[in-house]
Amino acid sequence: MSDSENLIPDLVKEIHSKPEKAVVVVTGAGISALGWLFDQGGASRTVLEGLVPYSIKSLDEFVGVEAETHVTRDEAVRMADSAYERALKLRADDDDSPVIGVSCTATIATDYEKRGTHRAALALRTASRRTDFFIEFDKGARDRIGEEDVTSRLVLNLMALGNGVVSTLDPGLLQGENLNVTDERL
Repeated sequence: MSDSENLIPDLVKEIHSKPEKAVVVVTGAGISALGWLFDQGGASRTVLEGLVPYSIKSLDEFVGVEAETHVTRDEAVRMADSAYERALKLRADDDDSPVIGVSCTATIATDYEKRGTHRAALALRTASRRTDFFIEFDKGARDRIGEEDVTSRLVLNLMALGNGVVSTLDPGLLQGENLNVTDERL
């Protein structure tokens, strides 16, 4: 049994067992993580909203800034901060559960040759922490599905981190790919 068939459902069940409520926003890549969260019962206890601002205009509107470049640490942090603020607004008035915002912006393989790098920037925002991941993929080493899978695993790992769950889910990085992590206390 592959880890997608075993580790991912178990990790999602553990995430759903925690009190944190989340708004998850992905710009396309990372969308499988939303599917994994909804594949298991209990998603309504965890996910307040899942958003996919796919167009640049939609993303600019969501974060409230017209960025020059969208697949950056700064953009992922803005997205996670906006998701966190949205989670605070969407949480029921009588609910004092902690909330988290999780974001992913990426440019991955598609049906034409891209000139630039394939990369993903992801972030988590909680009341006391901001963590972000940045990865530049080995361009051409994976197809779109492969880069999507890695990106979605990273989204799920950030969800786990935000919920206080220890994740053993390997994102599937290739030799030479480095996951840059920034973690700051607020």
